[in-house]
Amino acid sequence: MDLLDTHTGSTRSGMHAPALLAMTLLILACLLTGLTEVGSASPLERNALPSVLRQPSDPVPGEGLSAAVAAVPANSAALDAALDEQKKLTEKQVRAQQELQRTDEEIQDATLRREASTELLARRSEQVTKAAETQQKLRGALRTIGVEWFITGFGRLSALNPTVSSAERERLDRARVLSESAASSTISKERFAREQLKQLQEERSDLQRQLAEIEDSLGQLSSKSQGLTASLELLGEQLAQNEQRVAEARMSATINGTDLSTGALDAYWRAAVSLQDTNPSCAIPWWAIAGIGRTESKHGTYRGASLGRDGLVSPPIFGPELDGTNAFAIVRDSDGGALDGTATTDRAVGPMQFLPSSWKAVARDATGDGVADPQNLYDAALTAGAYLCRKGPGLNQEGPLRAAYLSYNRSQRYVDIVMSQAFDYQRSVPLA
Repeated sequence: MDLLDTHTGSTRSGMHAPALLAMTLLILACLLTGLTEVGSASPLERNALPSVLRQPSDPVPGEGLSAAVAAVPANSAALDAALDEQKKLTEKQVRAQQELQRTDEEIQDATLRREASTELLARRSEQVTKAAETQQKLRGALRTIGVEWFITGFGRLSALNPTVSSAERERLDRARVLSESAASSTISKERFAREQLKQLQEERSDLQRQLAEIEDSLGQLSSKSQGLTASLELLGEQLAQNEQRVAEARMSATINGTDLSTGALDAYWRAAVSLQDTNPSCAIPWWAIAGIGRTESKHGTYRGASLGRDGLVSPPIFGPELDGTNAFAIVRDSDGGALDGTATTDRAVGPMQFLPSSWKAVARDATGDGVADPQNLYDAALTAGAYLCRKGPGLNQEGPLRAAYLSYNRSQRYVDIVMSQAFDYQRSVPLA
């Protein structure tokens, strides 16, 4: 097994290649920076963990990244794809919202035009009715004049009885003139009334056609508005689903310049913040816990395991059975196999590789689900930090931190490797 055995007091014989490389780098760093010189300040002493306040707006562990970690640059193909899709969906949503707004404005305008046209059409219809009544009255008057002419003979004066006296003829002539004048006036009025009626009828027809066009336009605009509303609802659902993809991808993205996932960083960061709240004198920085996580299980990814958004590693990570073979110590069973799946001997469990007996002594529940699970990196990181803090205070200084690491695994080689990796994270990740 590539994992260094934890809390057992013994390791495999021989140094692994990664450990040799890490040890060489650490020694070289010491020579170049003078870390080993008496009185020189270590990176921990120069950069003590600052006071960090818990953010009340941070989501529950496993439901999202803390604000501080979410701000750290990270990348992955899945995250890039999810963010690209998020951008496209957002742009579609904005365009649809703008189009819906324009459509609603057009509906409002068309509704106002329909109201105005309906009111005007009502007036025109009333005017048409009145004009038709006027024309009918004038036509009636013309018929009356015609009948009168027929009866009085105004239209046939030349055929009047020659015996009619001149006085009577003069009276009849005056009556004829008046009748003709009245007839001419009535004819003019009827002609005007007829033309006015025709014009009003044409205007009414135009208004009816315009109103029909407005109604048709309103129907189309209403259908368009409904379609856009449905599209926006669908886009909202797609955005919500894609936000879940982004969140999941961000949880498994890699912090720029490191092998550290954002999910793992979140677990270590939350553990350090929690311990600062409960045990401020310990002063353990997040990267001190991350150094152990890298050494023990590659942050929960050892041998193909994956770290879930909830912090659980899948499949579960187990160390070799500590039965005295392969240069391992013998560690008798302490949990009946409840944690490590074997009732004969103990073996290390989870991403931080705790022995069941050690886990039971200091187990912490970081997720708030009421269960301290060694296979959950949030729980395991907080428990590892609490375990190290037993050797505090002052774990933001190299000497105390080395002693704490040595209590975690009684191998100086292990301590050197973990210290080197912890310092790498301190330098590489822009997170205080």
